[in-house]
Amino acid sequence: MKALRTITRILGQAALASLLVVAGGADAQGKYPGKPITVLIPFAAGGALDAVGRPLGEAYGKAYGHSWIIENLGGAGGTIATARAVRQPPDGYQLLMASSGQVSVAPFVYPSLPYNPSTDLLPIVHLVDSTAVLYTSTDSPYQSVTDLIAAAKAAPGSIDFAHTGNGSVSHLALELLQHETGAKFVAIPYKGAGIAIGDVAGKQVPLLFTYVSTARPMVEAGRVRPLAVASEERLASLPDVPTFAELGIKNVIAKLWIGLMAPAGTPQDIIDTLSRQVNAELNSPAMRARLEPQGLEVKGGSAQQFREMIASDTARWRELSKSVNLAVQ
Repeated sequence: MKALRTITRILGQAALASLLVVAGGADAQGKYPGKPITVLIPFAAGGALDAVGRPLGEAYGKAYGHSWIIENLGGAGGTIATARAVRQPPDGYQLLMASSGQVSVAPFVYPSLPYNPSTDLLPIVHLVDSTAVLYTSTDSPYQSVTDLIAAAKAAPGSIDFAHTGNGSVSHLALELLQHETGAKFVAIPYKGAGIAIGDVAGKQVPLLFTYVSTARPMVEAGRVRPLAVASEERLASLPDVPTFAELGIKNVIAKLWIGLMAPAGTPQDIIDTLSRQVNAELNSPAMRARLEPQGLEVKGGSAQQFREMIASDTARWRELSKSVNLAVQ
């Protein structure tokens, strides 16, 4: 009799587990999301990822009834938060707002990365791209990139240069600038671009590569100014600011991609649902009107297209790592 009760209990537990699995699939198909979604941003508040994640989360909440809970966690170029994200339950309610540094670049920066970007994360949707811009304070002694490089070469290792962590695009742009010019700076890591641009404005540190969206409030307040953009062509949002190539400095090309990712094991129906929902909000005229003036190029597309873009970007940084110092010493 006791054995019969044990068997009955086990069968009951198995049936309940089956019902939960079916319910989870039904939720993804027709009722997802059924509760708020936590989106982990791997930098301190105020950076480019916030400029995308917060308005998109607001729009998503209005459209689907459950908001995004944005959680900022900076450190180590975003890899601390990413390592945490891959350990979360793969249920569609714990997502990562990822970017180039933690996914495409980190394998060439950190010798013992605590996650594998290609196996521990699933792409959902490529959200935006943004180009790194070199900023300094408004009354900086460096009126141009030419002034800056001349000063750095005259006194190597005497000029501080902020960046947002090893492996971040902010750091990589600095490494490319040093490699292409022979200038040597003192790299000062920060947990986020919002903090760093504040220190540039306050003259605690003279230089920073960051993004239009991050620097915009300080530019509008007259406290910082751009010197050059790290792209092939000038930015529509900064039409009067030259590219490094125009200044005779080749190969300083540093672009950030930002995308939504999930822990490995997240069911495909949830990935597909999220991709469809987020694409709808991302490509709305209202969202484009909020993002594009901040120098953010709206992308979108399928999860597979995002996966292919990441593979291409990773290959580029793998090649660059052969000639540019990326690894943490």
